[in-house]
Amino acid sequence: MVEGPGCTLNGEKIRSKVRTGQKVKEVKGTLTASAKNNTEKNVFHSFSGCQYTGVETLGKELFMYFGLRALRIHFGMNGSIRINPAQRKVAAGSAAALEIRLSDDTVAFYDSAVEIRLTEDCEQKVRAMESLDVCSSRFSCSCSEEAVRSQGSRMLCDVLLDQAVMPGVGNIIKNEALFDSGLHPAVKVQQLTDVQIRHLVKMTRDFTLLFYKCRKSGSPLYKHYKVYKRPHCGQCSHVITVCRLGDNSRMTYFCERCQKGDPTGLDVSALPVRNSLIGWAFHDRTSDDVAKKEEEDWACQLCTLINQPEARACDACLTPKPEVHKDDISTEASPFTADLIKYPCNAFRKPREELKVNWRSAFGTSTLVFSDMTEKPKPVKSPLSPAGSHLNSLAAERGLYKNSFCQGTTSANYASGGWQKQSAELSKGESLASYSHPSKKMRIDHSPPPSNKAQNGTPNSGTQAANTAASIAPTPPCCSSHRRPTVLRVVHKEGENKGRQFYSCSLPRENKCNFFQWADLHFPFCHHGKRCLMRTVLKLGPNNGRNFYTCSFQKGKQCDFFQWAENRPGLSILPGC
Repeated sequence: MVEGPGCTLNGEKIRSKVRTGQKVKEVKGTLTASAKNNTEKNVFHSFSGCQYTGVETLGKELFMYFGLRALRIHFGMNGSIRINPAQRKVAAGSAAALEIRLSDDTVAFYDSAVEIRLTEDCEQKVRAMESLDVCSSRFSCSCSEEAVRSQGSRMLCDVLLDQAVMPGVGNIIKNEALFDSGLHPAVKVQQLTDVQIRHLVKMTRDFTLLFYKCRKSGSPLYKHYKVYKRPHCGQCSHVITVCRLGDNSRMTYFCERCQKGDPTGLDVSALPVRNSLIGWAFHDRTSDDVAKKEEEDWACQLCTLINQPEARACDACLTPKPEVHKDDISTEASPFTADLIKYPCNAFRKPREELKVNWRSAFGTSTLVFSDMTEKPKPVKSPLSPAGSHLNSLAAERGLYKNSFCQGTTSANYASGGWQKQSAELSKGESLASYSHPSKKMRIDHSPPPSNKAQNGTPNSGTQAANTAASIAPTPPCCSSHRRPTVLRVVHKEGENKGRQFYSCSLPRENKCNFFQWADLHFPFCHHGKRCLMRTVLKLGPNNGRNFYTCSFQKGKQCDFFQWAENRPGLSILPGC
């Protein structure tokens, strides 16, 4: 679902790239094609010749104004926009739902729902509810608290998703905001105190701003998830409970250990915070992770030589380093503005170690600086012998290990053991081998041996073979074009293959190759002789979150085949959101 921050960014994109005052030349798309088949008049033709006057957003709704008429766009699950798309042959199934050709620009909406409204009604709605919009700059905490407090008998999971109460909140924001508030999704509003309601509204607003900043800067949002689509809690590592909860049975993720079902004794001041989220909210920020002006390389004003930050004079002409005045320091051009939350994924730390090498060439001598940006890994207990550890440490000192590949992930090491002082490491009681990755990984399999008992109670050889095959989890293959590990996906299209799992290229849509491979070829067969589907228990209880194999036929035609699928991925591929 495109939540409020995504809709807000789409509105900003249109506002910045499409000039107002242009006239509509043509309106086309799949929506207009379906309207032409109707014997009645095509309502979209009424926009021809109208003047584009502006765009506004409210929660998940986007309004484009054309004089007295307006278009209300809802992006649904996967909606998107393109401004001035390239004139090329589009692939089948990717045609725009609505394409508006203006005098100079073209705006195309994909996978979106479009309605025609009156401009006056849309403007009144925006003015009346902009104080409740969690993405709006005019958001009011007091107004939002009153709106939430008025929903006394409803569950929190329903109140947060109600667009009449908190416009812009989607399923991701709902789950993460409830976790930050320490509240169970099934808790009712009437059980909360005024302080808890205020804290819930604040946490919802804070995560919405984080959502917006990540989407705008392109940094990954999933790194900030604590419960959403995670198998374990990001705070206490407890198993996440997944269920369909509320009036609309939306997918809900929560931690039974961190989120209290009884908020009576909940102290919001004692709740854990997301890194520096609280400090950021009260403008109590530190800039230790952001390089200051005096810590940057500086250019000599006389000979233009680039000097090191610690150099007080130019290395070539000995011109003193210019002083940095406070008035010259501007944060507007920097991505780390005052309203940016500092998280580990978007805070750039200074290099831990540097290795300087003089490089002689025909043009003179230059200095190459190699920086180690990796974190020091924690020492782990290795089953290798002391002799093997000694060999690894020697290899690390000589810089033999540059990169290590393990199950499709690359970790840059850059021979950190050779760059660090041995005396400093030995003083901490750590060996150089703990900072280097061996070139060959030892596989440790903790899975239990396959049992000879049939899990479904029928001791035949075919079921035993199926159980043995199902207990072996194959590793994801690499795509043939990019040689990168593939991702596991689920078929959502209607048909006989709906629900089946497959591997495809992990790159974005514009760069991905056509690699395809079924991932369920080791699944057992049901009594119909068809390949089973893997499903997950969503009911609350001791089996919540467990995966099982079942018949792929529709309800009413399914056989009674059932088998638990142990040690298999399930939470990461659940359909829906």
